[in-house]
Amino acid sequence: MSETQSAARRNEAVCLALYSTMNATLQLYRELLSPWGLSYQQLMVLGLLWSEGEQTPGDISAALMLDTSSVAGLLSRMQTAGLIERETSPADRRRVRVTPTARSHEIVAELGWLEGCMTEAIDLEPDEAHDLVTRLHDLRERLNAFPRPEHVRPGIPA
Repeated sequence: MSETQSAARRNEAVCLALYSTMNATLQLYRELLSPWGLSYQQLMVLGLLWSEGEQTPGDISAALMLDTSSVAGLLSRMQTAGLIERETSPADRRRVRVTPTARSHEIVAELGWLEGCMTEAIDLEPDEAHDLVTRLHDLRERLNAFPRPEHVRPGIPA
């Protein structure tokens, strides 16, 4: 096996491991959050609002590393579900303020057990978890910084 083939297999193994782990994590969250009708992304938004207070959609997008179009739909569904309120800022009518509702504060109290449950499921010592998170952040930064090749579609001149 050539070095190129060996590297390709390693990369495929890493990508598959990341992808399947993400899916397993999201599936566990889906099952744990289903009684509240929450998705993991909604939980992340609520967690940000609970810990940081009022946010703009742009703040939420940046903090959670989500594209703005995803955040717009997510916030719309959350407002319909009574989890958040969106109001135009009186100081700047172009800015929208997102705040948690009383219902979302009730939910945070009901979900107090969730963090411990996920910690138990992940089953890593604190230093192992720290190392894993650090390595994943480093990997994400390398992937984001990687120069994207310019693709030319077949049959279309550059």
